[in-house]
Amino acid sequence: MVEPPRPVSVVSVVALNDLHLQLDFDDGLSRTVDVTPYVQGPHYKQVRLSEKFFKTAHIESGTVVWDNGVMLDADLLRYGPPKPPKPEKVKAAKPAKPAAKPKPKAKPVKAKAPAKKIAKAIKPAKKAKPVAKPAKAKSPAKKVAKAIKPAKPAAKAAKKKK
Repeated sequence: MVEPPRPVSVVSVVALNDLHLQLDFDDGLSRTVDVTPYVQGPHYKQVRLSEKFFKTAHIESGTVVWDNGVMLDADLLRYGPPKPPKPEKVKAAKPAKPAAKPKPKAKPVKAKAPAKKIAKAIKPAKKAKPVAKPAKAKSPAKKVAKAIKPAKPAAKAAKKKK
């Protein structure tokens, strides 16, 4: 952590043209400061607009003061305005990725050799001998049905007897 600079006081002031002040500080520094950015509020209107009034700058308690009572802090004039704190880095939400496109199916690889050469290279399997089918067993119900002749209807039998 950086320590803040030590407080200073202005020991002499000379008002120059165009809102510039020649300042001497108690730490031995002497410099010319453009106070334009520091005299922008409505209280400083008379200081900004009248060069004659601007030249009335004097020192009170180590600070630059004008006859209407407005003042500029010695630390501001010596070190400049405080730097704003660095904003915290906020990670931006990543946009949703679009749905991945399905990968195309692999295309079948075509054989470089002609089909005839491939057919010759593959030997056909020998034909197997047919297996003898088992003989069908006749069911006993069919044998019984053939052996028994159907009975003639009773009406026909009666006619024949007469």
